[in-house]
Amino acid sequence: MAKAKSAPKKKTSSKTAKKADDQLDLLGGGTPRSAPKKAAPAKAKKAAAKPAPAPKEEKPAKAPKKSKAAKPAKGERRSTAETMAGKQREISVSEFFTKNRHLLGFDNPTKALLTTIKEAVDNSLDACEEAGILPDLHVEIRSTGENRYRVKVRDNGPGIVKAQIPKIFGKLLYGSKFHRLKQSRGQQGIGISAAGMYGHLTTGKPITAISRTAKGKPAHAFDIRINTRSNEPEILRDEEVEFDLDHGTQVEIELEGIYKRGKRSVDEYLQATHLQARQAQRR
Repeated sequence: MAKAKSAPKKKTSSKTAKKADDQLDLLGGGTPRSAPKKAAPAKAKKAAAKPAPAPKEEKPAKAPKKSKAAKPAKGERRSTAETMAGKQREISVSEFFTKNRHLLGFDNPTKALLTTIKEAVDNSLDACEEAGILPDLHVEIRSTGENRYRVKVRDNGPGIVKAQIPKIFGKLLYGSKFHRLKQSRGQQGIGISAAGMYGHLTTGKPITAISRTAKGKPAHAFDIRINTRSNEPEILRDEEVEFDLDHGTQVEIELEGIYKRGKRSVDEYLQATHLQARQAQRR
């Protein structure tokens, strides 16, 4: 007998097989298989905006090189007598002492305050002694700021005539004692005017002087400063004022200084001067 040929089997694709399996799972109470997740597309990165390049600064043009002065040849003089003569000039006394204050005793603030009081007191004692007047001095030191003082010295001496006041307090090397062969406290005519110059250099304030020569005559007040180039007084104020003494002189100087007590101080100097004056009166 002839064998019956079996029908050819149909090939099923994998997709249909999966669908069939899913249907069977649903019928059997199972859960369908989840389809594979697709990967999320990557976000495009924004390119960072690059800053525009700064414009280049233009370099300044180089200055032309200075031509070097020709060196003198060997044996040739650098200066002649004529060129050196053109550099010579006269130096004022005030200008010299302005640059060399230590020669007058104003090399530091402590010593400057003592020197100022000493010069004013010595002038007053010399004037009273020469006129034969028993000296009566008033010394006042008043603080006007940090390391700044206003010194006032008043005496009952013979006074100073009006025409001489600016020169005595506003000119160096001006006085009446230099040519005398007699011992005195001050001779060079530098002290009180140098103190006024120091006060003006350190504080900018002029020296103030008031003087009267006799009862019934007017008292003259001056504000004076020294012109350091010409060594001449510059008068800033000239007027008649009230003065409580019949005759005498008062000088005021504001300066930069330091007030200290102890040895070589203002107090020690005034005490020693007072004792010497009392002994001189007893003689």
